[in-house]
Amino acid sequence: MPTAAAPIISSVQKLVLYETRARYFLVGSNNAETKYRVLKIDRTEPKDLVIIDDRHVYTQQEVRELLGRLDLGNRTKMGQKGSSGLFRAVSAFGVVGFVRFLEGYYIVLITKRRKMADIGGHAIYKVEDTNMIYIPNDSVRVTHPDEARYLRIFQNVDLSSNFYFSYSYDLSHSLQYNLTVLRMPLEMLKSEMTQNRQESFDIFEDEGLITQGGSG
Repeated sequence: MPTAAAPIISSVQKLVLYETRARYFLVGSNNAETKYRVLKIDRTEPKDLVIIDDRHVYTQQEVRELLGRLDLGNRTKMGQKGSSGLFRAVSAFGVVGFVRFLEGYYIVLITKRRKMADIGGHAIYKVEDTNMIYIPNDSVRVTHPDEARYLRIFQNVDLSSNFYFSYSYDLSHSLQYNLTVLRMPLEMLKSEMTQNRQESFDIFEDEGLITQGGSG
């Protein structure tokens, strides 16, 4: 039976978003940076969200080799100044989600966090800053005259004000519920965790990217 301080999910806590013209590569690692996952986000779809997860757990060396191959494969001309094919777009601590209005999708990343509390050994963080990045590249972008208005409305929601998350504690349930789950027999616990996973949005499906909390 899990203890109160044992994470129910194996969390990805550090993220780096890399960019090519055709794709974004979201590289996530555990806090010790010993295990990595990679998501490929298609940038050639003007309106659809296409995410590919190879489900492979990479070592640090394997990730470096992968990024090196991607950089080399996306160069326009070898040796040309400024011809790097892979750009480091942003570092982050979590994914708020994906949103679309009248054009293509945006990815919203947590770029700054602050630890606020511990609950039974689980760290609770407050979102301090976010970054909203448009996914489709300019060559496929289908513009809409009202996109900017919807974007401004969305950005009026201050995600740095009373939004919390944890990598190992489920903020979507009450403390009483979470303590009850921890005391369940093993088979019931497995069933409950499966149901919770089906009801939640988990971008790194098996590793559990982040458990997002709501506003306070």
